[in-house]
Amino acid sequence: MKYEIKFSIITVTFNARPELEKTIKSIQSQNYKHFIHIIKDGLSKDKTNSIDFSKSRNTFFYESKDRGVYDAMNQAFKFSENEYIIYLNAGDIFLSKNTLQDLAENIRKKPNFNSYSGGTIQINPAKKKIRRLIGIGKLYRYFPLSQLPHPSFVIKKSTLSKLDHPFDSKLFISADYKLQLSLRKKNLWNNCYLNQIISIMPTGGKSTINKKSIIYGYIETFIFSYKLYKLISIYIILIKIILNFYSRLEALKLKNNIIFDFIFK
Repeated sequence: MKYEIKFSIITVTFNARPELEKTIKSIQSQNYKHFIHIIKDGLSKDKTNSIDFSKSRNTFFYESKDRGVYDAMNQAFKFSENEYIIYLNAGDIFLSKNTLQDLAENIRKKPNFNSYSGGTIQINPAKKKIRRLIGIGKLYRYFPLSQLPHPSFVIKKSTLSKLDHPFDSKLFISADYKLQLSLRKKNLWNNCYLNQIISIMPTGGKSTINKKSIIYGYIETFIFSYKLYKLISIYIILIKIILNFYSRLEALKLKNNIIFDFIFK
Protein backbone atom coordinates (compact mmCIF):
# COMPACT_ATOMS: atom_id res chain seq x y z
CA MET A 1 0.00 0.00 0.00
CA LYS A 2 1.36 3.41 -1.00
CA TYR A 3 1.96 5.67 1.98
CA GLU A 4 2.31 9.44 1.91
CA ILE A 5 5.62 11.08 2.58
CA LYS A 6 4.92 14.26 4.53
CA PHE A 7 7.35 17.18 4.69
CA SER A 8 7.86 20.05 7.11
CA ILE A 9 9.60 22.83 5.19
CA ILE A 10 11.21 25.35 7.53
CA THR A 11 12.15 28.87 6.48
CA VAL A 12 13.83 31.33 8.83
CA THR A 13 14.04 34.95 7.83
CA PHE A 14 15.00 38.42 9.01
CA ASN A 15 14.47 41.60 6.99
CA ALA A 16 14.33 39.63 3.75
CA ARG A 17 10.75 40.05 2.58
CA PRO A 18 11.42 39.97 -1.22
CA GLU A 19 13.54 36.84 -0.86
CA LEU A 20 10.97 35.20 1.41
CA GLU A 21 8.21 35.86 -1.12
CA LYS A 22 10.25 34.02 -3.78
CA THR A 23 10.61 31.04 -1.49
CA ILE A 24 6.90 31.02 -0.65
CA LYS A 25 6.00 31.18 -4.35
CA SER A 26 8.27 28.23 -5.11
CA ILE A 27 6.81 26.11 -2.31
CA GLN A 28 3.24 27.00 -3.20
CA SER A 29 3.83 25.99 -6.81
CA GLN A 30 4.63 22.39 -5.84
CA ASN A 31 2.40 19.73 -7.38
CA TYR A 32 2.88 17.62 -4.27
CA LYS A 33 0.50 18.72 -1.52
CA HIS A 34 1.65 16.79 1.55
CA PHE A 35 3.68 19.45 3.31
CA ILE A 36 3.50 22.25 5.82
CA HIS A 37 5.58 25.41 5.50
CA ILE A 38 6.82 26.88 8.78
CA ILE A 39 8.09 30.45 8.56
CA LYS A 40 10.00 31.77 11.56
CA ASP A 41 10.71 35.52 11.50
CA GLY A 42 13.09 37.25 13.89
CA LEU A 43 10.92 40.39 14.32
CA SER A 44 11.78 41.94 10.96
CA LYS A 45 11.40 45.68 10.38
CA ASP A 46 10.53 45.34 6.67
CA LYS A 47 6.84 44.48 7.21
CA THR A 48 7.35 40.77 6.65
CA ASN A 49 4.46 40.20 9.06
CA SER A 50 2.11 42.12 6.75
CA ILE A 51 2.30 39.40 4.10
CA ASP A 52 -1.07 37.67 3.81
CA PHE A 53 0.04 34.16 4.73
CA SER A 54 -3.58 32.94 4.74
CA LYS A 55 -3.42 32.90 0.92
CA SER A 56 -0.71 30.24 1.04
CA ARG A 57 -1.82 26.70 1.75
CA ASN A 58 -0.44 24.83 4.74
CA THR A 59 1.66 27.85 5.77
CA PHE A 60 2.26 28.90 9.38
CA PHE A 61 3.96 32.14 10.40
CA TYR A 62 5.68 32.69 13.75
CA GLU A 63 7.48 35.74 15.11
CA SER A 64 9.90 35.78 18.02
CA LYS A 65 13.22 37.22 19.03
CA ASP A 66 16.21 35.03 18.31
CA ARG A 67 20.00 35.13 18.55
CA GLY A 68 20.60 34.60 14.86
CA VAL A 69 19.82 32.21 12.05
CA TYR A 70 20.74 28.99 13.85
CA ASP A 71 18.83 29.87 17.00
CA ALA A 72 15.88 30.63 14.71
CA MET A 73 16.25 27.20 13.09
CA ASN A 74 16.14 25.53 16.50
CA GLN A 75 13.04 27.51 17.45
CA ALA A 76 11.30 26.69 14.18
CA PHE A 77 12.04 22.99 14.51
CA LYS A 78 9.79 22.88 17.59
CA PHE A 79 6.82 23.75 15.35
CA SER A 80 7.47 20.94 12.87
CA GLU A 81 4.86 18.21 12.65
CA ASN A 82 5.69 15.97 9.70
CA GLU A 83 8.46 13.39 9.71
CA TYR A 84 10.67 14.72 6.90
CA ILE A 85 12.35 18.07 7.59
CA ILE A 86 13.76 20.43 4.95
CA TYR A 87 15.34 23.79 5.77
CA LEU A 88 14.78 26.15 2.84
CA ASN A 89 15.78 29.66 3.86
CA ALA A 90 14.59 32.97 2.45
CA GLY A 91 15.72 33.25 -1.16
CA ASP A 92 16.17 29.51 -1.68
CA ILE A 93 13.76 27.84 -4.09
CA PHE A 94 13.00 24.34 -5.33
CA LEU A 95 14.33 23.40 -8.75
CA SER A 96 10.91 22.72 -10.26
CA LYS A 97 7.22 22.25 -9.50
CA ASN A 98 7.84 18.52 -9.31
CA THR A 99 10.68 18.61 -6.76
CA LEU A 100 8.71 17.40 -3.73
CA GLN A 101 6.90 14.79 -5.82
CA ASP A 102 10.18 13.40 -7.12
CA LEU A 103 11.71 13.54 -3.65
CA ALA A 104 8.78 11.64 -2.14
CA GLU A 105 9.10 8.95 -4.81
CA ASN A 106 12.82 8.60 -4.14
CA ILE A 107 12.18 8.21 -0.41
CA ARG A 108 9.53 5.54 -1.05
CA LYS A 109 11.99 3.58 -3.18
CA LYS A 110 14.63 3.68 -0.44
CA PRO A 111 12.77 3.94 2.88
CA ASN A 112 15.46 2.53 5.17
CA PHE A 113 17.43 5.75 5.67
CA ASN A 114 17.04 8.56 8.18
CA SER A 115 18.27 11.31 5.85
CA TYR A 116 18.40 12.01 2.13
CA SER A 117 20.58 14.45 0.22
CA GLY A 118 20.52 15.81 -3.30
CA GLY A 119 22.09 18.67 -5.20
CA THR A 120 21.91 22.42 -4.85
CA ILE A 121 22.67 24.82 -7.68
CA GLN A 122 24.32 27.95 -6.30
CA ILE A 123 23.81 30.97 -8.53
CA ASN A 124 24.84 34.61 -8.74
CA PRO A 125 21.55 36.23 -9.82
CA ALA A 126 23.09 39.63 -10.60
CA LYS A 127 25.61 38.16 -13.05
CA LYS A 128 23.27 35.40 -14.26
CA LYS A 129 25.96 32.89 -13.47
CA ILE A 130 25.87 29.38 -12.09
CA ARG A 131 28.70 29.19 -9.56
CA ARG A 132 28.50 25.69 -8.12
CA LEU A 133 26.63 22.40 -8.27
CA ILE A 134 26.88 21.22 -4.67
CA GLY A 135 26.15 17.71 -3.40
CA ILE A 136 26.10 15.85 -6.72
CA GLY A 137 28.98 13.64 -7.84
CA LYS A 138 31.14 10.74 -6.71
CA LEU A 139 33.30 12.79 -4.34
CA TYR A 140 30.33 13.77 -2.19
CA ARG A 141 29.16 10.17 -2.08
CA TYR A 142 32.46 8.46 -1.34
CA PHE A 143 34.61 10.98 0.58
CA PRO A 144 33.92 10.43 4.31
CA LEU A 145 32.61 13.43 6.28
CA SER A 146 31.75 15.46 3.17
CA GLN A 147 29.59 18.53 3.74
CA LEU A 148 26.22 18.25 1.99
CA PRO A 149 24.18 21.26 0.83
CA HIS A 150 21.75 22.24 3.55
CA PRO A 151 18.82 23.29 1.28
CA SER A 152 18.90 19.80 -0.27
CA PHE A 153 19.31 17.82 2.93
CA VAL A 154 16.19 16.04 4.18
CA ILE A 155 16.25 14.48 7.62
CA LYS A 156 13.71 12.65 9.72
CA LYS A 157 12.31 14.57 12.65
CA SER A 158 12.74 11.51 14.87
CA THR A 159 16.49 11.58 14.16
CA LEU A 160 16.92 15.33 14.60
CA SER A 161 15.01 15.15 17.88
CA LYS A 162 17.81 13.02 19.35
CA LEU A 163 19.99 16.15 19.45
CA ASP A 164 19.18 18.58 22.28
CA HIS A 165 19.85 21.61 20.08
CA PRO A 166 20.36 20.52 16.47
CA PHE A 167 22.13 23.73 15.45
CA ASP A 168 24.86 25.38 17.49
CA SER A 169 23.53 28.93 17.89
CA LYS A 170 26.98 30.15 18.98
CA LEU A 171 28.26 29.63 15.44
CA PHE A 172 27.95 32.29 12.77
CA ILE A 173 28.31 30.39 9.50
CA SER A 174 28.89 26.63 9.79
CA ALA A 175 26.36 25.16 12.22
CA ASP A 176 24.71 23.20 9.42
CA TYR A 177 27.98 21.36 8.77
CA LYS A 178 28.51 20.82 12.48
CA LEU A 179 25.06 19.22 12.60
CA GLN A 180 26.06 16.73 9.90
CA LEU A 181 29.36 15.93 11.62
CA SER A 182 27.63 15.54 15.00
CA LEU A 183 25.16 13.05 13.53
CA ARG A 184 28.10 11.00 12.25
CA LYS A 185 29.93 11.24 15.58
CA LYS A 186 26.86 10.03 17.47
CA ASN A 187 26.31 7.12 15.02
CA LEU A 188 23.05 8.66 13.82
CA TRP A 189 24.21 9.01 10.22
CA ASN A 190 22.37 6.86 7.68
CA ASN A 191 22.16 9.03 4.60
CA CYS A 192 20.89 8.17 1.12
CA TYR A 193 22.65 10.09 -1.66
CA LEU A 194 20.16 10.99 -4.39
CA ASN A 195 21.02 11.91 -7.94
CA GLN A 196 18.39 14.64 -7.80
CA ILE A 197 18.91 18.39 -7.89
CA ILE A 198 16.53 19.68 -5.23
CA SER A 199 17.16 23.39 -4.72
CA ILE A 200 18.58 26.61 -6.12
CA MET A 201 20.43 28.88 -3.71
CA PRO A 202 21.54 32.45 -4.49
CA THR A 203 24.88 33.80 -3.30
CA GLY A 204 24.88 36.61 -0.77
CA GLY A 205 24.14 34.68 2.40
CA LYS A 206 26.38 34.80 5.44
CA SER A 207 28.73 32.14 4.12
CA THR A 208 29.24 33.70 0.67
CA ILE A 209 28.78 37.43 1.11
CA ASN A 210 32.52 38.16 0.79
CA LYS A 211 35.97 36.55 1.03
CA LYS A 212 36.25 37.44 4.71
CA SER A 213 33.12 35.46 5.54
CA ILE A 214 34.37 32.48 3.50
CA ILE A 215 37.67 32.45 5.40
CA TYR A 216 35.83 32.82 8.70
CA GLY A 217 33.72 29.82 7.75
CA TYR A 218 36.84 27.69 7.32
CA ILE A 219 38.22 28.85 10.68
CA GLU A 220 34.93 28.16 12.42
CA THR A 221 34.76 24.70 10.82
CA PHE A 222 38.30 23.84 11.91
CA ILE A 223 37.62 24.80 15.53
CA PHE A 224 34.48 22.73 16.01
CA SER A 225 35.72 19.81 13.88
CA TYR A 226 38.87 19.61 16.00
CA LYS A 227 36.72 19.34 19.13
CA LEU A 228 34.76 16.52 17.49
CA TYR A 229 37.47 14.67 15.57
CA LYS A 230 40.85 16.00 16.75
CA LEU A 231 43.50 15.65 14.00
CA ILE A 232 40.93 14.43 11.47
CA SER A 233 39.88 18.10 11.38
CA ILE A 234 42.80 18.69 9.00
CA TYR A 235 41.22 16.22 6.57
CA ILE A 236 37.82 17.89 7.04
CA ILE A 237 39.22 21.27 5.99
CA LEU A 238 41.07 19.68 3.07
CA ILE A 239 37.98 17.92 1.76
CA LYS A 240 35.97 21.12 2.19
CA ILE A 241 38.47 22.94 -0.07
CA ILE A 242 38.54 20.09 -2.62
CA LEU A 243 34.73 19.96 -2.81
CA ASN A 244 34.59 23.71 -3.33
CA PHE A 245 36.63 23.35 -6.52
CA TYR A 246 34.89 20.11 -7.49
CA SER A 247 31.44 21.73 -7.26
CA ARG A 248 32.61 24.53 -9.56
CA LEU A 249 33.74 21.99 -12.15
CA GLU A 250 30.43 20.13 -11.85
CA ALA A 251 28.60 23.42 -12.48
CA LEU A 252 30.26 23.70 -15.88
CA LYS A 253 28.24 20.70 -17.01
CA LEU A 254 25.05 22.70 -16.53
CA LYS A 255 25.96 25.58 -18.81
CA ASN A 256 24.91 23.79 -21.96
CA ASN A 257 21.96 22.25 -20.25
CA ILE A 258 18.30 23.29 -20.37
CA ILE A 259 18.56 23.92 -16.60
CA PHE A 260 20.63 27.03 -17.29
CA ASP A 261 17.87 28.58 -19.41
CA PHE A 262 15.27 27.56 -16.85
CA ILE A 263 17.04 29.24 -13.97
CA PHE A 264 17.56 32.57 -15.69
CA LYS A 265 14.41 32.79 -17.78
